[in-house]
Amino acid sequence: MALELLLSDHEGDCKAPCSLNCPAGTDCQGYVGLIANGQYREAVKLIKEKVPLPASIGRICPHPCEQACRRKMVEDPIAIAHLKSFAADLDLRSWAPYQPECAPDTHRKISIVGGGPAGLTAAYFLRTMGHSVAIYDAMPKMGGMLRYGIPQYRLPKEVLDQEIAAIANLGVTMINNAKIGDGVTLDAVLVAIGAWTSSSMRVPGESLNGVMGGIDFLRHVALNEPSGIGERVAVVGGGNTAMDACRTAVRMGAKEVYIIYRRTRDEMPADALEIAQAEEEGVAFKFLTNPVEILGAGGSVRGVRLQQMALGEPDASGRRRPVPVEGAFEDLPLDTVI
Repeated sequence: MALELLLSDHEGDCKAPCSLNCPAGTDCQGYVGLIANGQYREAVKLIKEKVPLPASIGRICPHPCEQACRRKMVEDPIAIAHLKSFAADLDLRSWAPYQPECAPDTHRKISIVGGGPAGLTAAYFLRTMGHSVAIYDAMPKMGGMLRYGIPQYRLPKEVLDQEIAAIANLGVTMINNAKIGDGVTLDAVLVAIGAWTSSSMRVPGESLNGVMGGIDFLRHVALNEPSGIGERVAVVGGGNTAMDACRTAVRMGAKEVYIIYRRTRDEMPADALEIAQAEEEGVAFKFLTNPVEILGAGGSVRGVRLQQMALGEPDASGRRRPVPVEGAFEDLPLDTVI
Protein backbone atom coordinates (compact mmCIF):
# COMPACT_ATOMS: atom_id res chain seq x y z
CA MET A 1 0.00 0.00 0.00
CA ALA A 2 2.88 2.35 0.81
CA LEU A 3 4.38 1.67 -2.63
CA GLU A 4 1.04 2.35 -4.34
CA LEU A 5 0.74 5.65 -2.49
CA LEU A 6 4.26 6.63 -3.54
CA LEU A 7 3.55 5.80 -7.16
CA SER A 8 0.16 7.52 -7.25
CA ASP A 9 1.77 10.92 -7.84
CA HIS A 10 5.18 9.74 -9.00
CA GLU A 11 6.50 11.97 -11.81
CA GLY A 12 9.92 10.35 -12.23
CA ASP A 13 11.20 7.52 -14.41
CA CYS A 14 13.97 5.03 -13.90
CA LYS A 15 15.11 6.12 -17.35
CA ALA A 16 14.68 9.59 -18.82
CA PRO A 17 11.66 9.99 -21.15
CA CYS A 18 13.92 11.31 -23.92
CA SER A 19 15.88 8.04 -24.06
CA LEU A 20 12.72 5.96 -23.62
CA ASN A 21 11.24 7.63 -26.71
CA CYS A 22 14.38 7.48 -28.88
CA PRO A 23 13.92 4.72 -31.52
CA ALA A 24 17.67 4.06 -31.38
CA GLY A 25 17.74 4.01 -27.57
CA THR A 26 20.47 6.64 -27.37
CA ASP A 27 21.56 7.96 -23.98
CA CYS A 28 20.11 11.43 -24.63
CA GLN A 29 20.55 12.79 -21.13
CA GLY A 30 24.08 11.40 -21.10
CA TYR A 31 25.36 13.18 -24.19
CA VAL A 32 23.39 16.38 -23.46
CA GLY A 33 25.14 16.50 -20.09
CA LEU A 34 28.55 15.92 -21.66
CA ILE A 35 27.92 18.71 -24.18
CA ALA A 36 26.85 21.04 -21.36
CA ASN A 37 30.21 20.36 -19.69
CA GLY A 38 32.15 20.98 -22.90
CA GLN A 39 33.09 17.31 -23.30
CA TYR A 40 32.23 17.19 -26.99
CA ARG A 41 34.42 14.26 -28.01
CA GLU A 42 33.08 12.15 -25.15
CA ALA A 43 29.55 13.09 -26.25
CA VAL A 44 30.21 11.92 -29.81
CA LYS A 45 31.71 8.68 -28.49
CA LEU A 46 28.53 8.05 -26.46
CA ILE A 47 26.24 8.91 -29.39
CA LYS A 48 28.13 6.60 -31.75
CA GLU A 49 27.46 3.65 -29.47
CA LYS A 50 24.02 3.75 -31.13
CA VAL A 51 24.16 6.15 -34.11
CA PRO A 52 27.26 6.21 -36.35
CA LEU A 53 25.93 9.10 -38.51
CA PRO A 54 25.10 11.73 -35.85
CA ALA A 55 25.80 14.87 -37.92
CA SER A 56 23.37 13.67 -40.59
CA ILE A 57 20.74 12.16 -38.29
CA GLY A 58 20.82 15.17 -35.97
CA ARG A 59 19.72 17.34 -38.89
CA ILE A 60 16.77 15.24 -40.07
CA CYS A 61 15.55 13.16 -37.13
CA PRO A 62 11.88 13.91 -36.19
CA HIS A 63 13.19 13.93 -32.57
CA PRO A 64 10.48 12.10 -30.57
CA CYS A 65 12.91 12.58 -27.66
CA GLU A 66 12.09 16.31 -27.64
CA GLN A 67 8.35 15.66 -27.76
CA ALA A 68 8.76 13.66 -24.54
CA CYS A 69 11.27 16.02 -22.88
CA ARG A 70 10.01 17.18 -19.46
CA ARG A 71 11.65 20.57 -19.90
CA LYS A 72 8.65 21.54 -22.06
CA MET A 73 6.62 21.66 -18.84
CA VAL A 74 8.77 24.62 -17.76
CA GLU A 75 9.56 26.38 -21.04
CA ASP A 76 10.71 24.53 -24.19
CA PRO A 77 12.16 21.05 -24.62
CA ILE A 78 15.94 20.67 -24.86
CA ALA A 79 17.08 20.88 -28.51
CA ILE A 80 18.44 17.34 -28.36
CA ALA A 81 18.68 16.72 -32.12
CA HIS A 82 20.48 20.01 -32.78
CA LEU A 83 22.88 19.29 -29.92
CA LYS A 84 23.64 15.92 -31.50
CA SER A 85 24.57 17.49 -34.84
CA PHE A 86 26.42 20.34 -33.06
CA ALA A 87 28.76 17.95 -31.25
CA ALA A 88 29.20 15.81 -34.37
CA ASP A 89 30.02 18.86 -36.52
CA LEU A 90 32.68 19.98 -34.04
CA ASP A 91 34.15 16.50 -34.10
CA LEU A 92 34.22 16.34 -37.92
CA ARG A 93 36.05 19.68 -38.02
CA SER A 94 38.61 18.64 -35.40
CA TRP A 95 42.16 17.59 -36.26
CA ALA A 96 41.43 13.98 -35.31
CA PRO A 97 37.72 13.02 -35.48
CA TYR A 98 36.63 10.23 -33.14
CA GLN A 99 37.05 6.70 -34.49
CA PRO A 100 36.09 3.60 -32.47
CA GLU A 101 38.58 0.82 -31.93
CA CYS A 102 37.97 -2.31 -34.00
CA ALA A 103 38.21 -5.77 -32.48
CA PRO A 104 40.89 -8.15 -33.80
CA ASP A 105 40.22 -9.61 -37.25
CA THR A 106 37.73 -12.47 -37.10
CA HIS A 107 38.49 -13.51 -40.72
CA ARG A 108 34.77 -13.45 -41.44
CA LYS A 109 33.61 -11.66 -44.59
CA ILE A 110 30.21 -10.00 -44.76
CA SER A 111 28.60 -8.30 -47.74
CA ILE A 112 25.93 -5.62 -47.34
CA VAL A 113 23.53 -4.88 -50.19
CA GLY A 114 22.55 -1.22 -49.96
CA GLY A 115 24.61 1.77 -48.86
CA GLY A 116 21.86 3.77 -47.18
CA PRO A 117 21.61 4.54 -43.46
CA ALA A 118 20.81 0.91 -42.56
CA GLY A 119 23.68 -0.52 -44.60
CA LEU A 120 26.17 2.08 -43.40
CA THR A 121 25.15 1.59 -39.78
CA ALA A 122 25.44 -2.18 -40.04
CA ALA A 123 28.86 -1.85 -41.69
CA TYR A 124 30.05 0.41 -38.87
CA PHE A 125 29.12 -2.02 -36.09
CA LEU A 126 30.18 -5.17 -37.97
CA ARG A 127 33.58 -3.65 -38.67
CA THR A 128 34.07 -2.69 -35.01
CA MET A 129 33.39 -6.36 -34.19
CA GLY A 130 36.40 -7.28 -36.31
CA HIS A 131 34.65 -8.57 -39.42
CA SER A 132 35.65 -7.77 -43.00
CA VAL A 133 32.79 -5.77 -44.57
CA ALA A 134 31.94 -4.73 -48.13
CA ILE A 135 28.94 -2.58 -49.11
CA TYR A 136 27.44 -2.86 -52.61
CA ASP A 137 25.16 -0.08 -53.81
CA ALA A 138 23.42 0.49 -57.16
CA MET A 139 23.69 4.29 -57.03
CA PRO A 140 26.74 6.42 -57.98
CA LYS A 141 27.43 7.35 -54.33
CA MET A 142 26.72 5.88 -50.90
CA GLY A 143 24.04 7.34 -48.67
CA GLY A 144 20.77 5.96 -50.02
CA MET A 145 17.80 8.13 -49.02
CA LEU A 146 20.09 10.39 -46.98
CA ARG A 147 21.64 11.46 -50.29
CA TYR A 148 18.85 10.90 -52.82
CA GLY A 149 15.76 11.51 -50.68
CA ILE A 150 16.70 14.39 -48.36
CA PRO A 151 17.19 17.83 -49.96
CA GLN A 152 20.54 19.62 -49.76
CA TYR A 153 19.12 22.47 -47.66
CA ARG A 154 18.17 20.02 -44.91
CA LEU A 155 21.20 17.72 -45.11
CA PRO A 156 24.30 19.16 -46.83
CA LYS A 157 25.90 16.32 -48.75
CA GLU A 158 29.34 17.57 -47.72
CA VAL A 159 28.46 16.57 -44.14
CA LEU A 160 27.14 13.19 -45.27
CA ASP A 161 30.31 12.59 -47.30
CA GLN A 162 32.46 13.19 -44.22
CA GLU A 163 30.50 10.72 -42.12
CA ILE A 164 30.59 8.08 -44.86
CA ALA A 165 34.36 8.61 -45.23
CA ALA A 166 34.76 8.03 -41.48
CA ILE A 167 33.07 4.63 -41.86
CA ALA A 168 35.24 3.81 -44.90
CA ASN A 169 38.33 4.73 -42.84
CA LEU A 170 37.51 1.87 -40.45
CA GLY A 171 38.38 -0.45 -43.33
CA VAL A 172 34.93 -0.90 -44.86
CA THR A 173 35.01 -1.52 -48.62
CA MET A 174 32.43 0.50 -50.57
CA ILE A 175 31.46 -0.50 -54.11
CA ASN A 176 29.08 1.74 -56.08
CA ASN A 177 27.20 1.26 -59.36
CA ALA A 178 26.92 -2.43 -58.51
CA LYS A 179 23.70 -4.45 -58.71
CA ILE A 180 23.69 -7.88 -57.15
CA GLY A 181 23.05 -10.46 -59.83
CA ASP A 182 25.09 -8.64 -62.47
CA GLY A 183 27.96 -11.09 -62.18
CA VAL A 184 28.28 -10.54 -58.41
CA THR A 185 27.91 -13.48 -56.00
CA LEU A 186 28.07 -13.19 -52.21
CA ASP A 187 28.47 -15.36 -49.11
CA ALA A 188 27.12 -13.93 -45.84
CA VAL A 189 24.72 -11.16 -46.79
CA LEU A 190 22.76 -8.37 -45.13
CA VAL A 191 20.12 -6.90 -47.44
CA ALA A 192 19.43 -3.23 -46.63
CA ILE A 193 18.11 -1.96 -49.94
CA GLY A 194 15.84 0.79 -48.57
CA ALA A 195 12.33 1.91 -49.52
CA TRP A 196 12.61 3.42 -52.99
CA THR A 197 9.02 2.96 -54.17
CA SER A 198 6.44 5.73 -53.66
CA SER A 199 2.93 4.89 -52.52
CA SER A 200 0.14 5.01 -55.12
CA MET A 201 -2.90 7.29 -54.72
CA ARG A 202 -5.09 4.73 -56.56
CA VAL A 203 -7.06 7.34 -58.51
CA PRO A 204 -7.74 7.66 -62.25
CA GLY A 205 -5.09 9.56 -64.20
CA GLU A 206 -2.03 8.46 -62.23
CA SER A 207 -0.35 7.22 -65.42
CA LEU A 208 -0.34 10.70 -67.00
CA ASN A 209 2.95 12.45 -67.72
CA GLY A 210 3.59 14.85 -64.88
CA VAL A 211 2.52 12.54 -62.06
CA MET A 212 5.45 11.32 -59.96
CA GLY A 213 6.17 9.97 -56.50
CA GLY A 214 7.76 12.25 -53.92
CA ILE A 215 10.73 9.91 -53.52
CA ASP A 216 11.22 9.81 -57.30
CA PHE A 217 11.03 13.61 -57.57
CA LEU A 218 13.60 14.15 -54.81
CA ARG A 219 15.93 11.56 -56.37
CA HIS A 220 15.76 13.29 -59.79
CA VAL A 221 16.65 16.60 -58.15
CA ALA A 222 19.51 15.06 -56.16
CA LEU A 223 20.92 13.57 -59.38
CA ASN A 224 20.57 16.93 -61.19
CA GLU A 225 18.21 15.35 -63.71
CA PRO A 226 15.65 17.57 -65.50
CA SER A 227 12.38 17.63 -63.60
CA GLY A 228 10.22 19.67 -65.99
CA ILE A 229 7.69 20.36 -63.24
CA GLY A 230 6.31 23.57 -64.78
CA GLU A 231 4.91 26.49 -62.84
CA ARG A 232 1.97 24.92 -60.96
CA VAL A 233 2.73 21.98 -58.69
CA ALA A 234 0.66 20.13 -56.11
CA VAL A 235 2.07 17.72 -53.54
CA VAL A 236 -0.38 15.20 -52.09
CA GLY A 237 0.34 14.27 -48.49
CA GLY A 238 1.11 15.73 -45.08
CA GLY A 239 4.34 14.03 -43.97
CA ASN A 240 7.96 15.14 -44.02
CA THR A 241 8.52 13.80 -47.55
CA ALA A 242 5.65 16.02 -48.71
CA MET A 243 7.29 19.02 -47.02
CA ASP A 244 10.63 18.17 -48.67
CA ALA A 245 8.93 17.85 -52.06
CA CYS A 246 6.95 21.11 -51.89
CA ARG A 247 9.90 23.16 -50.63
CA THR A 248 12.14 21.64 -53.29
CA ALA A 249 9.54 22.49 -55.96
CA VAL A 250 9.74 26.13 -54.81
CA ARG A 251 13.51 25.97 -55.22
CA MET A 252 13.09 24.47 -58.70
CA GLY A 253 11.22 27.59 -59.83
CA ALA A 254 7.54 26.63 -59.52
CA LYS A 255 5.37 29.74 -59.16
CA GLU A 256 2.40 28.06 -57.45
CA VAL A 257 2.98 25.17 -55.05
CA TYR A 258 0.17 23.50 -53.12
CA ILE A 259 -0.03 20.90 -50.38
CA ILE A 260 -3.18 18.80 -50.68
CA TYR A 261 -4.06 17.13 -47.38
CA ARG A 262 -7.27 15.36 -46.49
CA ARG A 263 -7.22 16.34 -42.82
CA THR A 264 -6.42 19.65 -41.07
CA ARG A 265 -3.11 21.16 -40.05
CA ASP A 266 -3.49 19.74 -36.53
CA GLU A 267 -3.46 16.16 -37.86
CA MET A 268 -0.44 16.58 -40.19
CA PRO A 269 2.32 14.10 -39.29
CA ALA A 270 5.08 16.40 -40.64
CA ASP A 271 7.34 18.22 -38.22
CA ALA A 272 5.75 21.53 -37.14
CA LEU A 273 8.89 23.46 -38.08
CA GLU A 274 8.86 21.98 -41.59
CA ILE A 275 5.22 23.05 -42.03
CA ALA A 276 5.92 26.59 -40.81
CA GLN A 277 8.95 26.94 -43.07
CA ALA A 278 6.97 25.72 -46.08
CA GLU A 279 4.35 28.39 -45.39
CA GLU A 280 7.08 31.04 -45.11
CA GLU A 281 8.36 29.98 -48.52
CA GLY A 282 4.96 30.54 -50.12
CA VAL A 283 3.48 27.04 -50.23
CA ALA A 284 -0.33 27.12 -50.15
CA PHE A 285 -2.06 24.51 -47.99
CA LYS A 286 -5.38 23.06 -49.16
CA PHE A 287 -6.67 21.26 -46.08
CA LEU A 288 -9.67 18.91 -46.01
CA THR A 289 -9.28 18.07 -49.70
CA ASN A 290 -8.54 14.71 -51.30
CA PRO A 291 -7.69 13.90 -54.96
CA VAL A 292 -10.30 11.75 -56.70
CA GLU A 293 -8.94 12.11 -60.25
CA ILE A 294 -5.89 13.50 -62.03
CA LEU A 295 -7.13 15.54 -64.99
CA GLY A 296 -5.20 15.46 -68.25
CA ALA A 297 -5.06 16.39 -71.92
CA GLY A 298 -2.80 14.94 -74.59
CA GLY A 299 -1.38 12.42 -72.13
CA SER A 300 -0.13 15.07 -69.67
CA VAL A 301 -1.39 16.50 -66.38
CA ARG A 302 -3.67 19.52 -66.62
CA GLY A 303 -5.07 19.53 -63.10
CA VAL A 304 -6.58 17.57 -60.25
CA ARG A 305 -10.17 17.13 -59.08
CA LEU A 306 -10.44 17.49 -55.32
CA GLN A 307 -13.15 16.10 -53.08
CA GLN A 308 -13.98 18.35 -50.13
CA MET A 309 -13.69 16.46 -46.83
CA ALA A 310 -14.93 16.80 -43.26
CA LEU A 311 -13.54 15.21 -40.10
CA GLY A 312 -15.51 12.35 -38.59
CA GLU A 313 -14.77 9.99 -35.70
CA PRO A 314 -11.17 9.09 -34.72
CA ASP A 315 -9.60 6.12 -36.54
CA ALA A 316 -7.03 3.58 -35.28
CA SER A 317 -4.27 6.22 -35.37
CA GLY A 318 -6.24 8.45 -33.01
CA ARG A 319 -6.77 11.09 -35.67
CA ARG A 320 -10.27 12.01 -36.81
CA ARG A 321 -11.17 10.13 -39.97
CA PRO A 322 -11.77 12.32 -43.07
CA VAL A 323 -15.13 11.69 -44.76
CA PRO A 324 -16.23 13.05 -48.16
CA VAL A 325 -18.67 15.95 -48.37
CA GLU A 326 -21.23 14.73 -50.89
CA GLY A 327 -21.26 16.70 -54.15
CA ALA A 328 -18.46 19.10 -53.10
CA PHE A 329 -15.64 19.14 -55.65
CA GLU A 330 -12.99 21.57 -56.85
CA ASP A 331 -10.80 21.46 -59.98
CA LEU A 332 -7.28 22.82 -59.51
CA PRO A 333 -5.23 23.55 -62.66
CA LEU A 334 -1.70 22.08 -62.47
CA ASP A 335 1.36 21.08 -64.46
CA THR A 336 2.67 18.45 -62.01
CA VAL A 337 1.23 16.25 -59.27
CA ILE A 338 3.72 14.78 -56.75
